[in-house]
Amino acid sequence: MSLSELLRSGLIEKYRSDEDQIRNEVEIAKDDLSSAKRMLGIDEWRWAHSAAYNAMLQAGRALMFSKEYRPGSQEHHIAVISFVQAVYAAKFDPPVLQAFEKARRRRNESLYDRAGSVSETQSRNLVGYAGTFVDTALELLRL
Repeated sequence: MSLSELLRSGLIEKYRSDEDQIRNEVEIAKDDLSSAKRMLGIDEWRWAHSAAYNAMLQAGRALMFSKEYRPGSQEHHIAVISFVQAVYAAKFDPPVLQAFEKARRRRNESLYDRAGSVSETQSRNLVGYAGTFVDTALELLRL
């Protein structure tokens, strides 16, 4: 979906953000990434995966806010991922963006549908992708 399509659909909306809000999202992303790495160290695969996904989500929100947009619907997670894909696709390697979308679905499944649905490999892979995503977001934000 293009940026104009995201706006027309109501998935995102214009929003005036400030530097403090952007920095706060970045700090949450960094903290969540750090937590994800710690969770790997104690074999908590589901929580490592969830924290890594949340790090990506918060960094994505920072990117949205920096362009003066925010989620405009109850489908907040989908809005952030769709925005990043529409605006920043050329800045991220395709596997990183694919991992972000796949992580959203896997997170929902593991939290609401099926316990034990996140493997060690999936968690370790996502933590790596999340590190790349957050680092790239920081470069784009020049933070």
